[in-house]
Amino acid sequence: MTLLRGIKFIVKPVMTTKESMEAVSGKKRMIQSIICGIMVGFICGFIAAGGGMMMLLILISVLGYELKTAVGTSVFIITFTALTGAASHFVIGGMPNIWYLLFCVASTLLWARIAAKFANKASAITLNHATGVVLAVLGAAILIVNYLK
Repeated sequence: MTLLRGIKFIVKPVMTTKESMEAVSGKKRMIQSIICGIMVGFICGFIAAGGGMMMLLILISVLGYELKTAVGTSVFIITFTALTGAASHFVIGGMPNIWYLLFCVASTLLWARIAAKFANKASAITLNHATGVVLAVLGAAILIVNYLK
């Protein structure tokens, strides 16, 4: 699914604008947000998956978010999901190697800063293509890893 979504972003970029998003009534967006949030939460809770990718697709496809806004919102959601997962893991007694943890945190902060600078300077089509490539590579990697098992 991720591979196909990545290819879709490359072939047919999402060109939603803030103006078209704001044209939808606030009440309709709120109802759509609640319904989609419940659905994604139920699906992810039921199959024990993270919902960041699904939320990205919902934000773009259903709620009509601009790609930059959708990616930022999705990452913001993922941050809290990962934080609660990590905290519960630490409480259970699964403390990671501190050097690996520090490396992951530092590299995440560095690359998030680089990606933000890129996103703020890039056109919507370039962002769609970059998002598509990342999703396609991620989807292909998941397929390869599952095939090799």
